[in-house]
Amino acid sequence: MKPRRTGNTLQTTDISLRLVELITELDGATLAELAEEAELAKSTVHNHLKTLAKYGYVSREADTYHVGLKLYHLGTYARERNDVYGVAEEIVPELANETQLEADFTVEENGRIVSLYDESTYSDTPSYLVDGRLFYVHSTASGKAILSRYSDHRVREILDRWGLPAQTDHTITSTEAFLDELERVRNRGYATNVEEAIDGMWAVSMPVETPRGEVCGAINVYGPTYVHDESRERAVVDAIAEKVDAFERTLSTESQ
Repeated sequence: MKPRRTGNTLQTTDISLRLVELITELDGATLAELAEEAELAKSTVHNHLKTLAKYGYVSREADTYHVGLKLYHLGTYARERNDVYGVAEEIVPELANETQLEADFTVEENGRIVSLYDESTYSDTPSYLVDGRLFYVHSTASGKAILSRYSDHRVREILDRWGLPAQTDHTITSTEAFLDELERVRNRGYATNVEEAIDGMWAVSMPVETPRGEVCGAINVYGPTYVHDESRERAVVDAIAEKVDAFERTLSTESQ
């Protein structure tokens, strides 16, 4: 029996990948839990898990399934093959140390924001941007910073695909309002996010460009709102601007 297609995709692949995502979201799950969440028969889920386990993508501990270390290997490869990863690995820790907040370098991939490298030296700031975690573009400072360099047509394509779901009471949920926000980002040169993605957190971000003038990602600093005020934001903006310059100089040197 050939696997069915859903749109232009194979249903069997869709199910397997969805199960991996569910296991991650649930921080481990039993067969029954996965069947319930995926709304599939236990026998179907079991067959997919058996195949995923065969290739190391999931592992089983007693009755609970977890993602396998094979995914760590693939994720590390995907991250380190990115041309800018090595530069981010040097600059992000410096920025975290200077600001005493959490800093990261993010990229846009398939319309979502991915933290490529994250560093924290501030003990009161919980780490929310785990390397590789996906975020919506409209609710993050880094998403705004990157999309501010895109055409409105490209921005609309991303928003049409993923929507603008509310993450908090402060999230922008209107396309036109988001486009207006991007114009403000372009005018002042940096993006902010005050409790738009996560309650109690604020962030500042600036885009980074390659020597060809293409945006390759964004440098982001974030922390709890109780340490946020106008003077702190200005200091963070200045610190990020210095690192963006250093990042772009390094990319220019490496391209020669």
